[in-house]
Amino acid sequence: MFGFDSGDVYLAMVAGVIFSLFYAEKTGVLPAGLVVPGYIAMMFGDLINIAVVFLISFITFLIVMKVIAKFTILYGRRKFTAMLTVAILLKLSFDYMFPSLSMAETVEGLKAIGIIVPGLIANTIQKQGVLPTVGSTMLLSGLTFSFVFLFNMF
Repeated sequence: MFGFDSGDVYLAMVAGVIFSLFYAEKTGVLPAGLVVPGYIAMMFGDLINIAVVFLISFITFLIVMKVIAKFTILYGRRKFTAMLTVAILLKLSFDYMFPSLSMAETVEGLKAIGIIVPGLIANTIQKQGVLPTVGSTMLLSGLTFSFVFLFNMF
């Protein structure tokens, strides 16, 4: 976790939102939701957790688009609700099965955000594809992490 404290959560979230907004305005590519880069940036000290978040996101995307979509019509809010619900259930299941990998204990204040992030990522993957979503999210997360790290140096 590189010694970040809970006060850095605020800084990372605000910086991530601002960087995401400017990036989306300039490129038209969405970084999986405005709060996601700040959340991922706070996990840069634990790359396994980042991989888990993206794994849950991709599994969520597959379940919603390949399984649930066969039984119901999904569009707009219905699709978004399905993405969030499946992601939350998968995240809770994963945290229950592997409590040592749960992000909630690593950074104070991220538990509430952490349960919706995989759903936000999955929803954005459905809209624009895996590579633009993951690439832009990781780029902006790295930028946010660097900003917070440099801020703490001074």
